[in-house]
Amino acid sequence: MSIQFQQIPANNLVPIFATEFDNSAAAKSGPMPWKNLLIGQATKAAAPSEVTQIFTDAEADSLFGEGSQIALMAKAFRKNAKSMELYCLALQDDEDGAAATGDVTVSGTATESAPLRLMVGGQAVTVTVLNGDSAASVVAAAVAKVAELKNLPVTAADTSTTGSSAVTKFTLTAKNKGAAGNGIKIELNFNPGEKTPAGLTVTLPPQTQDTSEPPKITAYAGYLRGGSGDAAYEANGVGAKIAGTWFNGIAIGSNDNAANGNVAYIKSLLDDRWDATVQQTGVLYYSVAGQLSVHTTAGNARDSQVICIPGLVKSPSLPCEIAAATFGCIAQCALNDPAVPLANWPVYGVVAPKQSDRLILAENNALLRSGVAMLSAADDGTVYLRRCVTTYKQNAAGVADTSYQQLEKIHTLSFLRWDWNAYLGGKYPHAKLADDGNEYGPGQVVMTPKLGKAELLTRYRYWMSKGLVQNYEAFAANVVVERDPDDDTAMNFLIPADLIDQLLICKSKIQFK
Repeated sequence: MSIQFQQIPANNLVPIFATEFDNSAAAKSGPMPWKNLLIGQATKAAAPSEVTQIFTDAEADSLFGEGSQIALMAKAFRKNAKSMELYCLALQDDEDGAAATGDVTVSGTATESAPLRLMVGGQAVTVTVLNGDSAASVVAAAVAKVAELKNLPVTAADTSTTGSSAVTKFTLTAKNKGAAGNGIKIELNFNPGEKTPAGLTVTLPPQTQDTSEPPKITAYAGYLRGGSGDAAYEANGVGAKIAGTWFNGIAIGSNDNAANGNVAYIKSLLDDRWDATVQQTGVLYYSVAGQLSVHTTAGNARDSQVICIPGLVKSPSLPCEIAAATFGCIAQCALNDPAVPLANWPVYGVVAPKQSDRLILAENNALLRSGVAMLSAADDGTVYLRRCVTTYKQNAAGVADTSYQQLEKIHTLSFLRWDWNAYLGGKYPHAKLADDGNEYGPGQVVMTPKLGKAELLTRYRYWMSKGLVQNYEAFAANVVVERDPDDDTAMNFLIPADLIDQLLICKSKIQFK
């Protein structure tokens, strides 16, 4: 008997009419599994300490605390990918950490009834001011308004002083401890046409610098400062908590440039998952706040195909929200088509910089060359993905290399590897292995180099039909399928895939006469 049965025993003597099912000829891999993970700090002490799937914004607020870093990230992600699987890993603040703070000073007496328009972390804070209101009344109203807006990443307190050097002010304090709080920006009259009520003077935190030569900026104008001690991912056992689950992308609330900080730790985990024996490719997303130089410094500090730093210079939105929102937009696109150009897609939930702060072409080139993905804003304020590069710039020998520059290449390679393994493993789960040139009875499942090459060529045509690869003839001429000379149970495949490219730049010349 040449037909291979898997469930019906060959030595059965009991009379029976038995039929088994074999789905190897019908198996289809379907879309690649795609799970998304956010890692950030919570404000609720009772927040779950393990990876938790999130389905709604309200659930994120309830579990992690309104205005907490992780809840804000979850909502930013869901603005761009509501139907995708989202998981969150909440961490508690480091006990030894410090929360960032910033003082807003108010002086004078209002001579008109008009709103005082502030923005904190990209969220509007509109304070009602009436004609005749004193600075103290305005401070009290601002503190009350901040308390009312639960989604803000800060709390507010009246910290006015009395005496000969009296100052009327309120202090904003980040809800989460850590250096990430230094990325919370306060804006005054951010939108065109907004102005401070007549009679009042409002002063935001100034730029500060140290005493080195030349002086180094320690805090930019308008930003909270003094935050330190992000929750340490390694010390909190993040690696063990996410072990065994394939996450295609991970966005984090930290954004350090340290060689042994949270960013480096997650990168090391993803490097291990990139390996051929693990095959759980994933990309790390995080962002930074401030000037162009802050972004290029962050990009130049990394050189990895598993890191993407979305950059929107001088956006008032929180870096962790920019990272999560961009991640959501990318995930939604890449799930449907891993090679689709990650350009000209809207990123919802991110506030565009002021018109005067938006980058020009030369500055955007500097951003991209440093390894920071480019976001930009349209005239109506909508933020768009423009070009998604990774931080990969040089190979192991220190030579400039663009092979892993585009994030689309990472997604495409990840899909090809998963699909080929799923296809071959699903169709030949119980195959025998032999050389070419032999004949076997019908129903025998025997893999040979010739059959393996035929399967690979067929799959390459399938990949071409999905717009993932190109140049079939060149591929067919260079494919190598052979039995491993050192292992009788192994078949070796060389797959010289020519990945499809993305149309990002068009160069034309109109020659007229």
